[in-house]
Amino acid sequence: MISIIKTTMKLLFRNVVFWVFLIFTPILSTLVLRLEVENLGAYEVVGAEEIIEMDKTDEKVAYFGGKGKYVIKVYDASNTELSEYMLNSLSESGMITVVRIKTKDITKDQVEKEMHFNGYDDRMGAALYLDKDFDKAILDGDSEKAMTVYILSDDERSKILENEIKMCMGRINMAKQMGGQNDIIANLDKISENIPDKNVVLLDGKNSRNLTNVQLDQKALMGYAFAFMTLGFVFGGVLIAYTVINEQKNMVLTRVKLSQLTDSQYFAAKFICGAIVSFMITGVTSIAALSVDSEKMGMSRIGFFIMIFFLGLIFCSISLMIGILFADVMSATVAAFVVWVLSSLLSGLYFPLDSASKAIKSMSYMMPSKWFLDVTEMLMVKDSNVYFMILCITVAYLIVTLGLGSIGVKIKKNE
Repeated sequence: MISIIKTTMKLLFRNVVFWVFLIFTPILSTLVLRLEVENLGAYEVVGAEEIIEMDKTDEKVAYFGGKGKYVIKVYDASNTELSEYMLNSLSESGMITVVRIKTKDITKDQVEKEMHFNGYDDRMGAALYLDKDFDKAILDGDSEKAMTVYILSDDERSKILENEIKMCMGRINMAKQMGGQNDIIANLDKISENIPDKNVVLLDGKNSRNLTNVQLDQKALMGYAFAFMTLGFVFGGVLIAYTVINEQKNMVLTRVKLSQLTDSQYFAAKFICGAIVSFMITGVTSIAALSVDSEKMGMSRIGFFIMIFFLGLIFCSISLMIGILFADVMSATVAAFVVWVLSSLLSGLYFPLDSASKAIKSMSYMMPSKWFLDVTEMLMVKDSNVYFMILCITVAYLIVTLGLGSIGVKIKKNE
């Protein structure tokens, strides 16, 4: 068993591709962590009660739907104090994100032509068109001419939007009755003074973790770094699987069958090689990460090292298992690359999955990187259960990969 480990590691050290992944993927990961960026996390760029302004009517508003907000796109052809008051009222409700385009030239017909784009190619709850004669129509009681509401999703919160608009119209009518049309805004301000102040209290669930905006940015950067790190681990496992494939062709597996070494011991030897490769890549990453302030990473260096090592151990064993099962270098390489791509996409490394469908969220829990993003959050908030969680995740994945890998070795020996 020891001789197999030594032979495998010697073959790896002679492979130039191994050194490329050993050196460059940790460096690329560290360069990502060193980036000075903001607004990467899943949070609103502006304040929760501010109207988001856009310049072009064809710009997408889906990017402003962080934290599960109900996004509406407003085509404001009036641009008056009264329309400003209504949109601010909608935004201050706390659940609605208002994205506005100020355009005096656009007509209702032009807006309706864009509804196909908004409904199918963008992601929003509703669209709202404010007529250029908004003030006159509202004060005359003709709300249908003043505005048009387009419901573009089956989100039940559309009813909240409609109720908020009705309440706003009621306050405007009340202000008109108080002092005529000329003092409408002043009267609305008086009415607003009598409305109770909103006090938002966030209640943490049993497993919830509230991160600051800085920590959300750090988590996003760590996700991008994971993408490069895992690429190195995946192909490290593929290179080990390459030795298994060559040993099969050179009848080494047949000689192993004639010796006292069992299938499980043979695969265990290859797994130990994967653990050594994971440790080496993690070590190089940790050394390169010394150039990054630990406060910028948002966690301790020991926690970072442990997290990366166990993440690498999982990916290395998965790609080793894939290589053994495929028994072909090209097929194993393609399959491992596909696994890496799908894992990165479905884990939320590139973009958050807060607004994804239930099916995608369910698939994401099958991906190791998704769990280690949760571990990243736990390390940032100094959760005492983080290391137990890392251990449980690693053991769960290794049971599957080691079991399937041992079966694969036994099948290949019998072929």
